[in-house]
Amino acid sequence: MIKLLKLEYTKFKNHSLILILLMLYAIFSTITIFLGKEIKDLPDFLPSTAFLYKFPSTWDYLGFLGSMMSYFFLGLIAVFIVVNEITYKTFRQSIISGLTRKEFFLSKVYAITAISLAATIWYFLSGMLIGLTHTTGLRMSDIFDGGWVLPRFFIMVMGYMSLGLLIGFLIRKPGISLLFYLIWGFALEPGIKWLLTYKVINHGVVRLLPVNAMEDLMPLPFYRFADFIPDQGLEFEFLLPYWQAGLASVFWIAVFLLLGYRHFSTKDL
Repeated sequence: MIKLLKLEYTKFKNHSLILILLMLYAIFSTITIFLGKEIKDLPDFLPSTAFLYKFPSTWDYLGFLGSMMSYFFLGLIAVFIVVNEITYKTFRQSIISGLTRKEFFLSKVYAITAISLAATIWYFLSGMLIGLTHTTGLRMSDIFDGGWVLPRFFIMVMGYMSLGLLIGFLIRKPGISLLFYLIWGFALEPGIKWLLTYKVINHGVVRLLPVNAMEDLMPLPFYRFADFIPDQGLEFEFLLPYWQAGLASVFWIAVFLLLGYRHFSTKDL
């Protein structure tokens, strides 16, 4: 594993696009939390936005913002580390030089796992800094009263990056792969969910769609308040419970990685 991680690091440590995406992720996933302070007019049933910066709510708010940033920046990295090698045929050279297809695929899995872990550490450090500087009368029990926030965040990021990895292996064309990845999360899956909900079955199973399940690991903290949840004639709870979202996300991660490996292992070089 260490050998394969070192190989991935050597390939991309000086790649400007990856470095820029990582830097933008680190900046925006933290700084955007303070945009909430600009929200002045909230419904009467909601508290002031000050609660978003205090433990334990800061974990939810930072996680929700991190979810959007992770899908965009980190997911794109996952797509890119595959299609870049295919475009410049470095993956073929790696296999000719002695790397097996399994090792090549595992190197990508290890890479996205390492990035997901690093993002989780960044999330933890940012959350601690924001929470400690905004929470008064702090008790230790308040800090981590967030429903396993760190594992949830890690699974969420890993899920987005696994999806990106799969799309990269399946489509292989840089522009089309990156575009399809963005369209899937921001338009295609939401459209499928809407059709299934309002035109086909109107059943809670639609919440198990991959990106939706991963989003439900870190939903908007205002959804804690019943009056804020959209009332659109749904015949099921709006959000998945955390444990269901976690299991569904782990299932999809396994599916994405297995499909990606199966496709890559049988595809012509």
